[in-house]
Amino acid sequence: MKEGYRLLLVDKDGVLVSEFQLTENALAQPEAFVAALRDAIESIEEEP
Repeated sequence: MKEGYRLLLVDKDGVLVSEFQLTENALAQPEAFVAALRDAIESIEEEP
C-alpha cells in the first residue's frame, strides 16, 4: 500500500462509492483534490 491517506466515500447504505489515495503531493494541491471530490459527490447525487 502506498504511503499517505485513503479517503473512502460511501453512500447512506454503506456501499463504497469512491476511494481516493491521498499522498503528500495530492495534499499539496488541494484545488485538484477538492475538484475530484466535488465531481464524485455530484455523480452520487445524480443517481436515483
